[in-house]
Amino acid sequence: MEERSPPAAGGKARNLLSSATSLRLSLTPARSQDHTYVVQIPRDQVYRVPPPENAKIVENHRQPEAQKKRKCTCCCWMFSALLLIGIAIGIIVLIVHTMYTPKSPEFSIINVHFKNVTQPSNGQKNKSHPVPQFEIDLRIVNINERMEASFGKGDNGIAALNFKNHEIGHGKYTAISQQPKDSTNSQFNLDAGKLPADFQKSLNDDKKAIPMTLTINAPMEITSWAKTLKKEVTVTCDFDVESVKGKSKIKSEDCKTDF
Repeated sequence: MEERSPPAAGGKARNLLSSATSLRLSLTPARSQDHTYVVQIPRDQVYRVPPPENAKIVENHRQPEAQKKRKCTCCCWMFSALLLIGIAIGIIVLIVHTMYTPKSPEFSIINVHFKNVTQPSNGQKNKSHPVPQFEIDLRIVNINERMEASFGKGDNGIAALNFKNHEIGHGKYTAISQQPKDSTNSQFNLDAGKLPADFQKSLNDDKKAIPMTLTINAPMEITSWAKTLKKEVTVTCDFDVESVKGKSKIKSEDCKTDF
């Protein structure tokens, strides 16, 4: 018979370990895919907002952007304020310019009277025979609604009356002052000069219209609290008149001002 060697002393221990391992595996329950596992966490450990230390970190990162936005907002507000102020000033200037734009008064001839026609036989001037004069009535209308007007201030105005390019009268223009939208009649006398033969013939025909031209050079001043204008102007009136020895009749006229 074949001789068997006795088992080693450690073999028994290994057999016992293998048996225990097999027993433990056999006792472990098999896992099933149908089982559901519920994990419960204490409520005091659930964070619905970031922890304080995380919030500080995020705030530090956002702070430069917030400062930049604040600076941009301030600049926008300042620019908007300056823009509104500029628009308001522009509107005020436009209103003042529209409401206080100086306009020249309007002129028209009312009457022309040739007086003191009788002269001394020797042609000399003396105290008993006044100088022949042209008495002229002129209507002036200040069309400015908010501005005062003065014409010929200081009696510095000069007027001349012409007939077919011949000066037949010369003198000073009487100064006037007007309130806004005011109408004034101005009367002044022009000393008669040497009268052309054609004009003397026309004096005897009351039905014949005599063409004349009145020219006035005078300083004009238009003033208001917002604006003041001082200017030398020339008024030229071309007109036809009948019956200058008596109550004259203006047939036609056209007055212009180089304003």
